[in-house]
Amino acid sequence: MAALGSRYRFQYDPNRLYEVEEGFLAGTDEARLQELNAAITDPKCRAIFMARGGYGIARLLPFVDRQALQRDPKPLLGFSDGTGLLATWVQAGVASIHGPVITQMGRLPVDDREAVTRLLEDPTPGVLLSGLEDLVPGRVAGPLVGGNLEVFSRLLGTPFLPELDGAILFLEEVGERPYRVDRLLTHLDLAGVFSRIAAVVIGELTNCDEPADGIEGSPTGREVVLERLSRLAIPVVCSEQFGHGSRNVPLPYGVMVELDTRHGILHSLEGLVT
Repeated sequence: MAALGSRYRFQYDPNRLYEVEEGFLAGTDEARLQELNAAITDPKCRAIFMARGGYGIARLLPFVDRQALQRDPKPLLGFSDGTGLLATWVQAGVASIHGPVITQMGRLPVDDREAVTRLLEDPTPGVLLSGLEDLVPGRVAGPLVGGNLEVFSRLLGTPFLPELDGAILFLEEVGERPYRVDRLLTHLDLAGVFSRIAAVVIGELTNCDEPADGIEGSPTGREVVLERLSRLAIPVVCSEQFGHGSRNVPLPYGVMVELDTRHGILHSLEGLVT
């Protein structure tokens, strides 16, 4: 919060920071939903920042006040378990930001934090990612959607999956072993995701290799991704600039972007704000 406090005025309930958690959740569903919807309906609130990742946001998705969000659009910033909320925002026709949560913000390079403020304040399109590793070449444009691989896969078969036709799908992951990464990518494939989208951008795969006492001879998580996705007939690139690692470049969720593998860049075609 100190990293952004000179630019933005934060409003939050300090008591919530010290309350006992509800098992693996930050609070009861009712309390968490009340706080979220209160921020959505507060006319003084112009953006919502997720404090951290974790678990349990999917339990709230059916009850998010979409009508209030559409009446008073405001961007949401977060990632990881927040993938479901980002998808809910874009379904409501409101762009959001896949980017650092508050607990991650202070550990990131200054450039990543400044990129957050540019997305929130500057409507000018620009380069989002550069130096992308080319797996399958191509140049395509489409709305940018995605998020955490595990959480995004759980939206399949629910009414909360964002529109995928012609989309550029970005994915990152943390803590999943290589065989689980394979299972998740195969699930997306079997569900027809890769036949609907226009391109894939793979981000950081943090701690996605087998531990020392794990499966002998196992490929790394990255090697699984290369094997599974290099066979696709759509452009595929890799980047280590967003996710749970040392970088988390913010990406405008639901905004039209273009992927150009020849030059190794992903750039926006419109601003997040007007």
